[in-house]
Amino acid sequence: MIIAALLLAAQAATASTVAACRVPADPQQRVWSLEQTGNSWRVVFSAKSLDKPRVELPLGNGQPVITDSRIALSYASANGGRAVEWHIVDGFSTIDVRVSHGLEVNVERDLDPAVDLMNTEGAIAVVCDRYHPQPRYFGPILDNDVVVPTAPDRSREWNVAAGVAKSVNLFQSTSGRAYAVQTIGWSKELTGDLKLIGIRGRFAWGVEATPVFAQLDPSTIYGVGFAPVVWRWNFPPKPRWSAFAELSMGGLWTTEPIPEKTGRANFTAHWGGGLRLRPRGGHALLLAYRFQHFSNGNQLGSNPGVNSHVILAGWSHMGPPKGGPSQ
Repeated sequence: MIIAALLLAAQAATASTVAACRVPADPQQRVWSLEQTGNSWRVVFSAKSLDKPRVELPLGNGQPVITDSRIALSYASANGGRAVEWHIVDGFSTIDVRVSHGLEVNVERDLDPAVDLMNTEGAIAVVCDRYHPQPRYFGPILDNDVVVPTAPDRSREWNVAAGVAKSVNLFQSTSGRAYAVQTIGWSKELTGDLKLIGIRGRFAWGVEATPVFAQLDPSTIYGVGFAPVVWRWNFPPKPRWSAFAELSMGGLWTTEPIPEKTGRANFTAHWGGGLRLRPRGGHALLLAYRFQHFSNGNQLGSNPGVNSHVILAGWSHMGPPKGGPSQ
């Protein structure tokens, strides 16, 4: 017993934690850590549901791929009793752990039965921290002996979406207009976790281009737009989805005046929000709503405009900094 305790203590002393990932706002406070001892790697799990500080899942001959902007681990045992798909990048990382003690104990008799609690039941979104130095790494593509830390609280996002809109009777806006839009946006989180009037999240600043604006009714008009100001509030991510709210200001230039008897250049603004669904490897399905306004800003002595409900669907990618490898 004493010898076993000493061996465990020696192992813990020489182990190096490369990354630790958690589910935000998780009542069970689950944390998955990637540890290295010499040439061996393992996943270490802790949670309130455990009756011990931690439980370990050795990865056999499995090794992660580590660069300065990501960690990728793909491992499966021969009998299928343990499998790990782990992608750690700036922003929304993902982990998928599948382990069966009943299968794996036939191969590894000392495996802790509590490893079954590590299961994620599919890929889930997590927030990760990386640590350095990493003095003894023998992975396949590391250029030097130090793992450069990333900044998971400074994620960048690209999104592409298309949608349709209908105008409404509100103020000097009239109903009866229908148009379609296609947008391309980029943003960067400028803060870590904050709490604003009791609401947790991160603040991001972005830009958005509208290369396609097409009014379909009551007449056919085309245009392009650009918004240099997109203020976005990213709420803490959930395992299967994440949400955001945003405000935007910019301009719209059209082939004919909108509304009629005004000008072909308009100021634009919108407020709204959206969901990123089923995130995997930084990619997610994007669904969004916005209340869109555009008008001439009283440049012509009056300010008729168009107010519309807009529904968008598209793709979002929360990824590494510019120049980093893609997921």
